[in-house]
Amino acid sequence: MSLSLPPVGTRFGRLVFIGRAERASHWKFQCDCGSPVKETWHYNVRKGVVQSCGCLWRETVPGARKTHGMTQTKIYRLWSMMLDRCRNPNNKYYLDYGGRGIVVCERWQSFEGFYQDMGNRPPGKTLERLDNDGPYAPWNCEWASRKVQGRNKRSNKLLTHNGKTQSLSAWAEELGLNYNTLSTRVNRGWSDERVLTTPIRKVSVAWRAS
Repeated sequence: MSLSLPPVGTRFGRLVFIGRAERASHWKFQCDCGSPVKETWHYNVRKGVVQSCGCLWRETVPGARKTHGMTQTKIYRLWSMMLDRCRNPNNKYYLDYGGRGIVVCERWQSFEGFYQDMGNRPPGKTLERLDNDGPYAPWNCEWASRKVQGRNKRSNKLLTHNGKTQSLSAWAEELGLNYNTLSTRVNRGWSDERVLTTPIRKVSVAWRAS
């Protein structure tokens, strides 16, 4: 069922709804500052991730116009790459990020805002979104190990058993079962319950004395 549109003129922060955009699930807005019409995924405005055309963060983020002297640091490059894969259609990862509606919140459009919230990257950690369909924002991001991040990829099948939902690799580790065996069961269309509770048969080899 498609999401119903708000009445024309409905306000979301500084943005005023003016209609549906051509891109699926995107709406068109006019910003109070008078900038050209902005199109964005409806999720972002309904959740308050996007509240203007970008003018708001320039006015409210402390130090947004100041030189921070960190352009050569690893954390700055990480921030820059985050922005690029969400905004640049020529980025090889764009289709998995900006192309499917993943955005960077207005506060994090400024490196200063991002750095104030996240600080330096801890050793061995990567920037992880808790909701893989949600934005890069303070409430949706944490520093996670590569192992945890790998489990949260969209391609990692989630299974539910006894009210607990986690990735296939996490179940394999918790139950002490072979990941490839479980994956084969999933591909055969088995139910989550059957995938996780069916014992794995041990193959015995009988040796005949010559």
